[in-house]
Amino acid sequence: MAGRAEGNVWEPDDLHALADLVAVLAPATTGTDLLDQLEALERIKSAAAAAQAVISATFADAADSEDLPASGRRTPPRAMSIGAEVALATLASPYAGEQRVLLSRRLRDHLPLTLAALARGELTEERAFAVAREVAHLTPEQRRRVDEDVAPRLTGLGDARLRAAVRRSCLTHAAESETRRCRRARADRRVTSRRLDDGTGQLIATLPIEVLAAVRSALDTAATTARAAGDERTSGQVRADTLAARVTGNQSVTDAVPVRVNLVIGVESLLGTGTEPGFVQGEGFLPAALCTAWVRRASDSAKTTLRRLFASPDDRALVAMESTNRRFDGQLAELIDLRDAGTCRTPGCNAPIRHHDHVTGVDDGGPTATSNGQGLCERCNYVKESPGWASWVAEPGDTRLHEVHGVTEHLRILRSTAPPLPGGPAGTVDYSPYELRLASNYTLAS
Repeated sequence: MAGRAEGNVWEPDDLHALADLVAVLAPATTGTDLLDQLEALERIKSAAAAAQAVISATFADAADSEDLPASGRRTPPRAMSIGAEVALATLASPYAGEQRVLLSRRLRDHLPLTLAALARGELTEERAFAVAREVAHLTPEQRRRVDEDVAPRLTGLGDARLRAAVRRSCLTHAAESETRRCRRARADRRVTSRRLDDGTGQLIATLPIEVLAAVRSALDTAATTARAAGDERTSGQVRADTLAARVTGNQSVTDAVPVRVNLVIGVESLLGTGTEPGFVQGEGFLPAALCTAWVRRASDSAKTTLRRLFASPDDRALVAMESTNRRFDGQLAELIDLRDAGTCRTPGCNAPIRHHDHVTGVDDGGPTATSNGQGLCERCNYVKESPGWASWVAEPGDTRLHEVHGVTEHLRILRSTAPPLPGGPAGTVDYSPYELRLASNYTLAS
């Protein structure tokens, strides 16, 4: 290409010429080559997004440093003008352009490892910006610590798991500020409503996360029970009617269904000496200090029980339970839900677990055990049975996080690893072997 400048600087004409070449790319002839083309193009998109982030931030710096002539009129903030110009260049709205500049600067200045992962094609632009949004409330130094913590683990994470990983790191590395932030938000709990134009309305409740988990669990239980009894209403209708009945008391059957909310937390955090956050199944991570307060309140009202689960102390892997039943049910299914954090194990999928799947099928000799089980959404479980697909447990055992490998019809490699349990050395002091064993073996269920 003509006009190429020195070093790694490309002239705009060069970049337009590259875009023209990609625009007329001819599809390959075989399925494997077509998927290879898609993979390479996705990497090009990510690399281009990383370059756009750096260029947007550099443009904003240059525009900020310009001396503007005094016009004698009231002018909008400089960031609005800069964002509007970036929006025009990227076919976005002015607000989106302003946000792009803000997030691009954050990636370049405070999240260099995340930006590098985007440039290598290990992240999409949307997910890189999601990381930048999640750390908005942190100081620059705290953002860098979070970046160093999560960057090696971002590859292959879907949107929900990525946000959960960043959220967990924020709670660990900025425990005090996160706890204050969560307490302010919890103090602002409220209920709002608005009418819609079709004769319905929306009721919106902002609740503490453990209360939200209990409400959701109660409504899910009511929906499942009603449908099993032959109720013709949809699950959504049952949930809405149950909520209205229990709030207003207008129906005869409004007794609350007993609900258990699972909270997984390391003993070091439970004792108030660690900062590793707790995990509320189905909802996400919660600051260690709030978990401790929650446990104390539940204990005072005699509503707390402790359940012992077996975990590897080195990598926080939840292991060990087996059944002679062909199906994963009862505590075995619940153990898989806890180990897989309630989310489908397929890389990039964020759907909740609906099926408990045998990695190696029963017909092929696969046991009904946690080592051979994984949580999948309904769609991914069906897709897994497609011709040419295969999956297996990588190096099964009790000393590492549960990992499943697979291959698709066109030789795409799949790899999923169960997330580590809360607890461990992050943000804590040294403990005796006995304390570490306690931290590895206990799950709180209240």
